[in-house]
Amino acid sequence: MDADLKKRLSITILIFVVAGVAEVGYLMWSRRDTSAPKKIEPTYSSNQDDYVAPRKIVPYDLNSAKKELDGKPVWVKLGSEIPFYRYDVATHSVNFSHEAGLLPSMAKLQIKDVVLARRPVALKPGQISVVQKDIMLVFEKPGGPGLSAASIGTNTGDDYTFIVNNAGVNDLFFFDDPHELYKHWPTDVWSAIDQHQVKEGMSELQAGFAAGPPEASDSDKVGDRTIEFANGGKPVTVTFEKGKAVKIAQGKMQ
Repeated sequence: MDADLKKRLSITILIFVVAGVAEVGYLMWSRRDTSAPKKIEPTYSSNQDDYVAPRKIVPYDLNSAKKELDGKPVWVKLGSEIPFYRYDVATHSVNFSHEAGLLPSMAKLQIKDVVLARRPVALKPGQISVVQKDIMLVFEKPGGPGLSAASIGTNTGDDYTFIVNNAGVNDLFFFDDPHELYKHWPTDVWSAIDQHQVKEGMSELQAGFAAGPPEASDSDKVGDRTIEFANGGKPVTVTFEKGKAVKIAQGKMQ
């Protein structure tokens, strides 16, 4: 093959290559998306809740409980379940004769002390009383007068049990601000929770934070069932579908 023919073939191949590249480029340009860029909306996935790991404490006696809790804030996790009483600072005593109320969900308590207190016991003739005391959190509740106290367990001799109504102390309280633990929740959801209101679109966990623990349910299928929440003595019934509240009714579940 002479040099002139080789040169002409090289030029022909180059022309075909350039033409092919140009055609591909034109096709890509013609098929481009000319619509306005879509705004990416922030989304919430309940799967994020699975990664939340609330801090736990492990008290084993009065001194260890004081070390874990004294001077620190806690937030009520199990609302409408924990009775509290007035605490007399002067006499260092708990007024067990009058229950002041039940602690609401998400209430922030500033712990002032952890003490032992014995409830009054009415004995019948011949009965012997075992000396059992309650382990009491002494706290200041925002908006509440003076100090109050709530039991977090019992003490008999050298034995300490940090359980109330079958719930351990880590089931009763958060030891870090839940607003930070679940900061991926939308602001309007937290606003409703803080006002103890259940709203459509809430998950079962969010509704429980707002209205306290479940009292009854028509199914074990989480996210697709109807639940009656305690709601501080004013029951509210919520129907969930695909993990979200779709119907809210005041009163007990029918």
